[in-house]
Amino acid sequence: MAKLAFDDEMGRIQRALAQCHDMVARQSTVLQALNLRTGERVLELGCGGGFYAREAGQFVGATGYVSAIDISADQIAVARERCAPLPWVECQVADIMQLPHASAEFDAVYGVQVLEYMPDVGKALREIRRVLRPGGRLINLATNWSSAVWHSRHPERMKRVLAEWAAHAPYLDLPAILAAELRKAGLQPLRQLPVPVLNMSYNENSFSYWVARMIARFVAGRGAVAREEADGWLAEFSLLETDAEYFFSSMPVLTEAVKIQDVRGS
Repeated sequence: MAKLAFDDEMGRIQRALAQCHDMVARQSTVLQALNLRTGERVLELGCGGGFYAREAGQFVGATGYVSAIDISADQIAVARERCAPLPWVECQVADIMQLPHASAEFDAVYGVQVLEYMPDVGKALREIRRVLRPGGRLINLATNWSSAVWHSRHPERMKRVLAEWAAHAPYLDLPAILAAELRKAGLQPLRQLPVPVLNMSYNENSFSYWVARMIARFVAGRGAVAREEADGWLAEFSLLETDAEYFFSSMPVLTEAVKIQDVRGS
């Protein structure tokens, strides 16, 4: 399976995506679910450009601590610059599969569109459990990508592109299996909430505008869809917008879980 590669251009698209209206609204939903308090210690998985980390740092304050990790050195460089005014926010290159933190170090862990890219989500969840204190909470947001619907005048081309996009993550519909995986890892799922996205306009302030660019770049890069076809797929959205026919919807899901101390006290 060819995974999504977060190179310089993909990182630029990701940072632009993080600032659009849909994602700002999503950020508010995630932070509300986290319910961070002054002095807490928090870990962000896959921090990207540091948008969430800076907000989290403002919630916990100077007596708290935020560790923001990402596998991309370029993303971490941007995150460090964004979080520079908050010295208690530490941004570092690290792998979720082997977290550089002590056991029971954090009050909360959160990730947004990250765990679905792990090669082994069970191992990642066990690492999360290890670094959470008893009673510590996990907030995760991931998309059921099979739920994505795009209107197109070329449905067969749309099917081909989305079929290739399905290869971008090992866990395409992570929310569907996440509760079971949490239990296997020793975490107790509390609830799952829909955080739907619906765009009826194609513009730079919408989620689907930037996701479409990620998809076109990914499928053309794999070679299974010709560059010309990927470009044509992307170009159609501007035409649909001009004719007031644009439509996109998808179903991200927010999952809350907690670490319950077991009989061994771990």
